[in-house]
Amino acid sequence: MPKPMITIAGRPYLERVVDSFARCGLRDIVLLTGYRADVIEEHFGDGARFGVRIAYSRETEPLGTGGAIREARALLGKRFVMTYGDVLRYFDYDRFVTAHDEPCLAVYPRRDIGNAEVAGGRIVRFDKRAPELPYIDAGFSVMPSSVIDLLPPSGPCSFEETIFPRLAAEGRLASEIVDLEFFDIGTVEELERTRRGLET
Repeated sequence: MPKPMITIAGRPYLERVVDSFARCGLRDIVLLTGYRADVIEEHFGDGARFGVRIAYSRETEPLGTGGAIREARALLGKRFVMTYGDVLRYFDYDRFVTAHDEPCLAVYPRRDIGNAEVAGGRIVRFDKRAPELPYIDAGFSVMPSSVIDLLPPSGPCSFEETIFPRLAAEGRLASEIVDLEFFDIGTVEELERTRRGLET
């Protein structure tokens, strides 16, 4: 089963992620699918029964976050919110999109590890291999589709390791500091914490 389809409190987890955007009025959704894509696509269909419009970009081979977004470019508008299917945050995404007319990465103060440094409302350094940095990305950002041009033209690549560091180095990556309240199913421990939080 694809990880985002794990059932928690009677619903596939990804339903909650989709709903967290729909409730903010963001209803045009592109799901980037890979492993067992059919399970996700059969469940969600065109999104109508969930009050959204869903398009799919299916990987036939692993391309990483950058390669997957590059392949989905024709489905994206001039700007898009990027997030992960295993992170659920009840957040005012509509305000976030309206407030930032340039590339912006949401971050929160690190707990155990970090990957970002913030100064003057901007990310001034982003490095996934620098766990001592004072902030860590919150798992969502708003981006213009033009940043896709910064990715390699083919093959697997990481959006986070290609785009964020470059934009930060060029002074082009705004930041918004958000709170720590979110659910994650990225590890067994996080899955159990999420079950406790959503099943009570």
